[in-house]
Amino acid sequence: MMNEECSLWNTVFFKVEDTIFQVPQHRFTEHSEVFADMFLLPQAGDAESVEGKDKEHPIRLESYKAADFKALVKLLYPLPVISDSYSLTKDEWIGVLNLSTRWHMRKMRNYAISNLSKMSLTSIEKVTLARDHEVAKWLKEGLNEIVNNKNGLKPDELKSHLGLETAFRLMWIQNQFLNSTSVQSGVVSLKALGCPGVSCGTAKFKSPRYCLSCSRKILPDDPDAIYLCHNASVRVQDVSTSGPTRTQFLVKLADLRCRHCSDCPLMSKSIAGYGCSSSSCAKVVCPTDSFRLLLTDGASQNASDKNVDEVFKEEIASYGSWDQ
Repeated sequence: MMNEECSLWNTVFFKVEDTIFQVPQHRFTEHSEVFADMFLLPQAGDAESVEGKDKEHPIRLESYKAADFKALVKLLYPLPVISDSYSLTKDEWIGVLNLSTRWHMRKMRNYAISNLSKMSLTSIEKVTLARDHEVAKWLKEGLNEIVNNKNGLKPDELKSHLGLETAFRLMWIQNQFLNSTSVQSGVVSLKALGCPGVSCGTAKFKSPRYCLSCSRKILPDDPDAIYLCHNASVRVQDVSTSGPTRTQFLVKLADLRCRHCSDCPLMSKSIAGYGCSSSSCAKVVCPTDSFRLLLTDGASQNASDKNVDEVFKEEIASYGSWDQ
């Protein structure tokens, strides 16, 4: 028992950049198989020159940052983070994540991921941190957030932050709207019909309407009330605004059908057109015009989840050795 207690106070010296750290050895042995194996290796030479024994002969950790190592030491000794009584900055947690991943400190890594997940990470940060430290859940979250970003990101921004290949893949996923189940089956809803104005896209119908042919009540979110006729065409149009280039999908008003009577529910000689509900848009959809087809948040999320999992499946699978 005495030997075990004494071993807790065995200290080791590390040199990271220009800083010497003197720390108890046992935490590194306990939490890292890398260090546990290293300390078991016999060292050649006399006892006075053994690496880590004193500050004149420290274990040199090349290519690491002293700030990251200091953050890890804060967490390891005496490990008060378990009771949430200790907090690190965002940069310090990233430093802990970096070292704990490289040195296979699984428990410390999970602490870092858990605490960073509570902070305000941007979608780009999630992807870059995920790739740097093999965090599968951040990779999927970040990519899905980018795909579902209604304001979009410029292609140059994606290329700059994530690389050309990832930028192309994300833009491809965004353009898979036409292949979604709802479009293939012709199923739409009133709330999926939006203003075709270039800088608008406001939902045209936010309250129930009645079919102008059979008077059946049509709720905005009822997917069984209306549909696109079998020969309907969905037109793809790229629009450039002051922001990024976006793709919009247009369906003709005349191609809509009421599920009850099979006539167009929104066309009548007494209806000249449908104005936009946005006060900043004067666009009117006439009988010969088209609506912008909006993908609801839920459908968009489900579609992007599936596509991200498929398109990036090899990269996601490569992080499988970690819990998250």
